[in-house]
Amino acid sequence: MNSQLQQNASARWVMLSVIAVGFVAMTFNWFVMPSTFAGISADYDADLPQLALLISGFVVGYGIMHIPAGFIAAKCGIRAALVGGLLLEGLFTALAGIVDGYTMLLTLRVLAGLAASVYAGIGIAAVSVWFRGREHAAALGVVSAAFSAGVAVGLYAWGPVERSMGWRGALILAGLIAVACALLVLVVYRIPQGVPALLGTRLSGRNIAAILRNRRLWRHSMAFFGGYGAYFVASQLIGVYAAEERGFSVEVVALAGLLVGLAGIPGSIIAGLLADRLLSAKITFLLFLAIQGIGILMLPAAGSDVLWLSAALIGFGFNGCFAVWQTAPGEDPDVPPELIGTAVGLLLTVTAVSGFILPWIFGGMAASAGYTPAWLMIGIATLAFGLFALGPGKPKPPVPPKADDLPSSEPTSAVPSS
Repeated sequence: MNSQLQQNASARWVMLSVIAVGFVAMTFNWFVMPSTFAGISADYDADLPQLALLISGFVVGYGIMHIPAGFIAAKCGIRAALVGGLLLEGLFTALAGIVDGYTMLLTLRVLAGLAASVYAGIGIAAVSVWFRGREHAAALGVVSAAFSAGVAVGLYAWGPVERSMGWRGALILAGLIAVACALLVLVVYRIPQGVPALLGTRLSGRNIAAILRNRRLWRHSMAFFGGYGAYFVASQLIGVYAAEERGFSVEVVALAGLLVGLAGIPGSIIAGLLADRLLSAKITFLLFLAIQGIGILMLPAAGSDVLWLSAALIGFGFNGCFAVWQTAPGEDPDVPPELIGTAVGLLLTVTAVSGFILPWIFGGMAASAGYTPAWLMIGIATLAFGLFALGPGKPKPPVPPKADDLPSSEPTSAVPSS
């Protein structure tokens, strides 16, 4: 047993590294589309609503697949789900650069979103099974930082590639990079020894229902409901607000947009370290949620000289929250290892609703009452929903399941554990 624990301890950082590389590829393939819009518009005579639909189509696929992804991982094994999700996202992205016609392009972006959702939720679970109870928040802080890095590559670094290769070549290359990263995960990633259910097991309807009815997970989801949706509003509309409403220069707008994304990288890692070593996960989450909320509430009064600070606080606070927030399924004793992916899917699905609702409410309020009350509304919502985190902190010890409810120890996947 001691040698098994030592082997798991020495291997977990390797597993974290390869999953993080996959997250960069996954989010990079998600956010690569804006750099291709000029070429797509010229080739397909696509207007702005059609271009925006390419983004929304991906998000729709991404949002509806979180919980089913958990079922796939439980049934087929966590590594098979990881590899399949990233591989398919890469193939669908590459095919988008090959096929002809807007309808087919939109269809492939929805399919890519479905595939990316599998990697996103199961990638979090794949880290949690290695770090459960040990430097868990720090590890998921690295994952969150990798997510932000992928966004930055897709939005800011891929423009020169698109200009040199054309939008079709840029999509094909982006997809092939994701395929290569999927193969890397296949070669390197292994499950911890002593947890055979992670190879794939029989799904129990009662156990799945227990996950979906878990009040702690629902309360934890709602605590981030405001902050999650508010971030998508701020990250996508801070540039429009600064340029059109406030008349700030192109340089000021660009810096704000960049910092909303990049500030999340140190935010993720710092929050993870704080939660693991100095503060509790709950206190760290609330601290970084407050930082995000303050950054949003500053926006109406921020001049051109401090807009960058407001943007940095939003990105720093959001990603810090996200890193700590992701640890809840892996730390809940009522969630067995093979169903952590399903529990993560529940969290992501609930908060994804806010990603649709809050931008819609913000847009209506900004149009009717102005940007100032709209920013104040989502800033207050960020802080108010955080009150859900003030519920009972430590879960009760789980009730031992009945024998007929235990998952089978026989794997249904042919993927080896080592």
